Amino acid sequence: MHSFVAAAGRIVPSLRNHVFGDDERVIVHENVARCRATLDWVETAVDTCKVDADDELARLLKDE
Repeated sequence: MHSFVAAAGRIVPSLRNHVFGDDERVIVHENVARCRATLDWVETAVDTCKVDADDELARLLKDE
């Protein structure tokens, strides 16, 4: 997790003047949604000890 946050801290500022095309934006948004779903799953597992992925999360992760 630390490496992901560190990499984002280096990469995001370099995007300042980058103009994303529609396809690029869609891909970024899809990948961010996968990350969010995975992090929600981690939080749920920590809070409830339930580690099974639900169908929606499994579908998101399968589409990687």
